[in-house]
Amino acid sequence: MLQRFSKNLGYSVFVALAWVALWHLNILFFKAAEVAPLVSLVFLPAILRPIAVLIFGLPGAIGLIIGAAVTLPTVAILSLPTVFIIFSNGLVAWVVLLLLRRIPTYRTELTYDMAGLTLRTIILLAGLTALGSSLTNSLIISLSPDFSWSWRLPLSLLAGDAIGAILMLYLMSIFSPVVSKYFR
Repeated sequence: MLQRFSKNLGYSVFVALAWVALWHLNILFFKAAEVAPLVSLVFLPAILRPIAVLIFGLPGAIGLIIGAAVTLPTVAILSLPTVFIIFSNGLVAWVVLLLLRRIPTYRTELTYDMAGLTLRTIILLAGLTALGSSLTNSLIISLSPDFSWSWRLPLSLLAGDAIGAILMLYLMSIFSPVVSKYFR
């Protein structure tokens, strides 16, 4: 049990470090694509959401939450809405994966080794993760007095999340034998 705990802790730390690295790369390369604080048309860390939960499950979702907890306070005031955004960062992707795994058509494709993952499933997982994340974050931001909100916000969040996530999941499906061999 201790060995399993340490393995899952390692997965969570790995995902959190990947989130922080992608966050800083996003700031470095795509600062011009920023629409508002916390909103960018190209958001590299969004790539990690479906991948982390698909490969690592709950430890991946926890890693996303830890990564967001480290990075979000650098651009937003730490408040209750920011904490909600931090937790939704990992939980939305995990819930989308759990719901898709309940559908028999996708159950065999959405495995940890990603064997048999089709483009249709990649688009569905990434799209639903992006949609859920953008709607959740837009709702939190719109109800918060700490953040400014505009009608473009949900579309900007959705575009940045969906494009990045779909491209990265497609690349991961190509390299799935290597991923499954070294991470599970």
